[in-house]
Amino acid sequence: MAIRVFFLGCLFLWSCQSSPDSKGEKIPDRQAISVGQQAEKNIQFLTLQLEDQPSANLYYLRAKNYVTLHAYGLADQDLERSLRDNPGEPAYLALSAQIKQKVEDYSTSIDRAKLVEITEWNSPQNSLLLAQNYVATKQMSLGRYYIKKINAEHLPTLDKAVFKAVKEYAVSDSVRLYTLMDTKPADESSLVYVFYDQALQSLATLRYQQLILSSLKKYPMDPYFMRYWARFLVKMKKYTQAALVYKQVLKVYPKTKSLQAELVYFDLAKQGLLPIKRAESTSDSMSVSSDSLTQN
Repeated sequence: MAIRVFFLGCLFLWSCQSSPDSKGEKIPDRQAISVGQQAEKNIQFLTLQLEDQPSANLYYLRAKNYVTLHAYGLADQDLERSLRDNPGEPAYLALSAQIKQKVEDYSTSIDRAKLVEITEWNSPQNSLLLAQNYVATKQMSLGRYYIKKINAEHLPTLDKAVFKAVKEYAVSDSVRLYTLMDTKPADESSLVYVFYDQALQSLATLRYQQLILSSLKKYPMDPYFMRYWARFLVKMKKYTQAALVYKQVLKVYPKTKSLQAELVYFDLAKQGLLPIKRAESTSDSMSVSSDSLTQN
């Protein structure tokens, strides 16, 4: 999972400006939609609008707000609805390419990013997305091609760190990358997923629990944070709690190959059919309390 997750991130396009509406849709007032801290309220507002008048643009706007909350699976569903009605819209394709990467659909992400490449929506972030996807699918020559095309100076701060990681560790050496991390990356950076994957076996139990719960508190709909929390619970043999977390994951995220493998491991561990290495002491394991689950 770490190898795949390492290449999952890039900074999303947050401009609230939508493309011209070709179907005469009713577009909400710009002041009513402000992607950012108001994402949850925006989603409630847009959901009501969609009940009255479903439209590609409204689904697109709601998807952008879902992305703000790291609800990648729900954003993917809305973008598919947008593209069903307006399949050639560059704005929809650009965001969908990024989200398809987040739900581990690399081939579709590549296809849509390539379509974006020949439009005015092309950007260094789109090239970085293609580089990540090609490296993640072990098409290294194409990955290097896009890496060479990118001028890091034109990337946002978070993307510069991702670009450096992809460029210098394109062999997916997530273990080495983790050892070079002085601190946990920001929750908004895809590199944080590398941190949590590697730290699960190396970080003190209580410290790991504190960090992952803090990330989940900030982004409770992030499927990867939920999955790392579930894996931590499995490690602590808290199978009932882990099952609840995985149940929540499946409500907001597709059953990808890596998630399916994770669920198989969970089932085997729960049945005692897999040895689970536990370096922590019994007292450490008791730090996982029965009421520490963030979602029910």
